[in-house]
Amino acid sequence: MIIMVNLLTINTAIGQHKKFTNDMLNHPGKYGKKFERLFNLNELQVYDTAYTKGKVVLNNGYAHSRILNPEDWPAYRKNIVVTQIDVVYTKYPRNKEFWRTNYYSLLAKRVKALFALDSTLNSADFEWNIKYQTSCKTEEETKKMFHGICIHYFEINDFESEEDVTNIPESKEEDMPDLSLKVENYIRSQGGIGDSMVYSTFANHPEWKNALVVMDWTGSMYRYGAQAILWHTMNYKNSGIKNFVFFNDGDGIDDDKKIIGETGGVYFAQARHMDRLIKTFYLVGKKGKGGDDPENDIEALIRGMNRFEDFDELILIADNNSCIRDFRLIANLGVKVNIIACGTKYGLNPQYVNLAYLTGGSIHSMKEEINHLSQKVSDNELKLKQLKYELNKEQLFIIKDPPQRVRYSQCEQYSTLTPLKIDPHLEFIEKHGGVGDSTVYVVLDRHPAWTNTSIIMDWTKDMYTQSAQAVLWHKMHPRTSGINHFIFSNDGNRLADKKKKVGKTGGIYFTKSNNQKMINRRCNYVAKRGNNEDHNSTNTIETSLRAIQKYYKTDEFILIVNNETCVRDFSLIPYLDTPIKVILSNIQGPINPQYINIAYKSGGSLHTMDDDYYNYVFTGVASSTNELKINGTTYEINKEGFFDYKDFQLKKQNNCKLSIKT
Repeated sequence: MIIMVNLLTINTAIGQHKKFTNDMLNHPGKYGKKFERLFNLNELQVYDTAYTKGKVVLNNGYAHSRILNPEDWPAYRKNIVVTQIDVVYTKYPRNKEFWRTNYYSLLAKRVKALFALDSTLNSADFEWNIKYQTSCKTEEETKKMFHGICIHYFEINDFESEEDVTNIPESKEEDMPDLSLKVENYIRSQGGIGDSMVYSTFANHPEWKNALVVMDWTGSMYRYGAQAILWHTMNYKNSGIKNFVFFNDGDGIDDDKKIIGETGGVYFAQARHMDRLIKTFYLVGKKGKGGDDPENDIEALIRGMNRFEDFDELILIADNNSCIRDFRLIANLGVKVNIIACGTKYGLNPQYVNLAYLTGGSIHSMKEEINHLSQKVSDNELKLKQLKYELNKEQLFIIKDPPQRVRYSQCEQYSTLTPLKIDPHLEFIEKHGGVGDSTVYVVLDRHPAWTNTSIIMDWTKDMYTQSAQAVLWHKMHPRTSGINHFIFSNDGNRLADKKKKVGKTGGIYFTKSNNQKMINRRCNYVAKRGNNEDHNSTNTIETSLRAIQKYYKTDEFILIVNNETCVRDFSLIPYLDTPIKVILSNIQGPINPQYINIAYKSGGSLHTMDDDYYNYVFTGVASSTNELKINGTTYEINKEGFFDYKDFQLKKQNNCKLSIKT
């Protein structure tokens, strides 16, 4: 028999949890199946004991328990991380009831022999397997096969020297079944999956793409965080997870030495390098298990954001029953945080409610999913399925009922908040001359109830500072902004006018609203790709149709346009069957009737610095003999059913097409 260990050797000084009790090892017959259930059971023809770096084979011999070559396992060293132990039997006879040697007794003796060699291996922090070799039909064949202990490990120094992963090959989809099994075995070693909260949440949100996942990797949270890795391996081809961050609250340092923002114990791994990712979570567990109850959640989020700046979704897998020690650092985030709260039997910890509320993020628990918390607040109260919360003097949520508040009262000492001082400037706007016409900001401020919105922006040179006001407004209102996506259009990049075809002009770019740094970079990137300088028409409807197609779950589409620019692809307006809210900027004369018609025909509305014109106004005029008057200019319905200037001179001067005829 062979026992193979691919395990993280845990330093007892940092709180090792033993896998096997002395009573179980001394009385294996008493525990029987319970003893066996501490292992993962697998069958294979022949167990591979060939030498490779990071593997030690310890022989017992057939039906014996003494380790014959103990010198091959080096003395415990802090720089070794063991990752798995496999106990390998020859399955002959096929029925264990007919084995000459008592199965449970032999297993216990061999495990005890291993612990006599190295007591640190008695740990629940790694994977334990029993492997049955089946390629034996006689006792003579069985005796020739290996029986013993094989330990797999890696050197921390070797692992850390691979910090530059550019030359490490990416994991392949065909490798995922074996890797998934490895993660499943690890979860079983931590007591089983328990509730599938984390796995189910990722399964329910396939739209989470380009995601950065930050995980509490302290003792009680191992099996929850590992579910995210398991989901990633099981859905590798379509997984939106790009990077992982693990935090263990300080690498085992003394609690009184943990400094806010500098606690440490934060580790990083790319989701495309699965072997390294799995080694990372073993390493993090070896380095520390958390110590006291509060954790350094916000520090881990900030460090993760700084390490992996290119992300669209920031997801925190958190221990709902632990406090956030560095809660005051929330002001440094500036990113929506989607929180998967684990252990919510008695309701959500107010600190995590506040983290989602203050960042405009979401909370996901076994009982419910909550998005846009600010919209659910009424009379300074928030009612969730399990508990009611109220805003205190600091405008932070606390549990309303005092007796229920006791459960999370220990977290109140950490729930002080450095005031959210948001820089009221946007570098892109300043670089391009500052805010002149503030229509966009004013209109968005006037309509805080617009939620689940996608902002479609004319991103040509004359509109930079106007359209960018939507980005600035979103930045200034992290709690209440309902903006989920930004769509930039520079009208075809640098495509020559004669090559711009209706519906095929391009120059359209998309980004989620979650990461302000990503939005800022997108602003500059799209501007560099093209600016439509000295041109007076844009592919407005093509851009709108592309946005509607991509973000079909959006409730509100908002189009920011230049009143002095024509809609080149106006002929596409019959395809615009989703309401568009048009924000008109740069109004220097009468309102361009093309934009009135986009609002009218789509079932949307029109918004200027001072006024809002809703669709019932347009439809009411169109269905009667009345005329539409806006800012002193009169409009009438033409033969094709579009609003046009009534004044002949304005019609004559208008170069913007109001027909769908070719």
